[in-house]
Amino acid sequence: MTPPLVSVAIPAYNHAKYIEACLASVCAQTYPELELVLIDDGSTDDTFEIARRFMEIHGERYRRVVLDRRENRGVSANSNACVEACSGEWVHLLGSDDLLYPNKVARIQQAITDWNEADLALVHADADFIDAEGKRMTRSSSLPRPPSEPQHDAYRWIFMGRHSIFNPTVALHRKSFLTVGGFDRSLALEDIDCWLRLSARYSIARVPEVLASYRKHPGNTLRKRVKMLRAQLLTYAKFIEANPGLLSEAEIRSQFRKNVWRFWRRMRKRQPWLFAKVLGALWQSHFSTPSHEDYQRFAALLRMSED
Repeated sequence: MTPPLVSVAIPAYNHAKYIEACLASVCAQTYPELELVLIDDGSTDDTFEIARRFMEIHGERYRRVVLDRRENRGVSANSNACVEACSGEWVHLLGSDDLLYPNKVARIQQAITDWNEADLALVHADADFIDAEGKRMTRSSSLPRPPSEPQHDAYRWIFMGRHSIFNPTVALHRKSFLTVGGFDRSLALEDIDCWLRLSARYSIARVPEVLASYRKHPGNTLRKRVKMLRAQLLTYAKFIEANPGLLSEAEIRSQFRKNVWRFWRRMRKRQPWLFAKVLGALWQSHFSTPSHEDYQRFAALLRMSED
């Protein structure tokens, strides 16, 4: 019996150095029935040409291949376009600088079958880290991992930052992803926002195995810490505004305090006079639950520091 078609979607941008290794890791998948959708987001290097030449040689590996190049619209818009162009029920979304282990797709698809969860919308796994040259890196610390079964309230640990979803391990139920609107183009931290929205409506699950490699290099967005903290604050503001009552007041207060301290660690040397605002917000959080506007105010202060 032929297994169902599964999609691998690669939103590519300026990764000429890494794209061939990325594509080779997809070709090496043990799962037989794959389609590959790669859309280049107006790269200024040779990313698309390298991908095109690679697929001229290896295109027969796939049941369907889509290679396209469009003007630059940003990672969120390009990721949405990639998922929309897929025809599989499940889409494995992969950054063009990351790598998959050979059994990644097969292992996750088997888990989906075994769970048989009707409202499952996202499956993720564990990952290791590699540097710009592909060498594995030793992590100094890591967050504990979430349970290895479908969860209907995963938004709690995503919002609280208790665990991580490693992006190259993610598989998305295409229809569910599109139903919630995909990635929000107005947010810099489009992934966490999307995972929150999905988990507020559907279940998500983890496969407790290392199935992909996340590449850390100077171009990674996550290395821009002030911008990313601002993006996180705006993401949290959006979520609590859109989902009143979903999280407890205690959870919101605890998470807000943690992020105010993160704000202070980023700003104490740049703008030490902001300490009064930090103390005021922490004090007030003991008497009332912070609102989305409180998150937005601290995000605005970070935005001013970027100018």
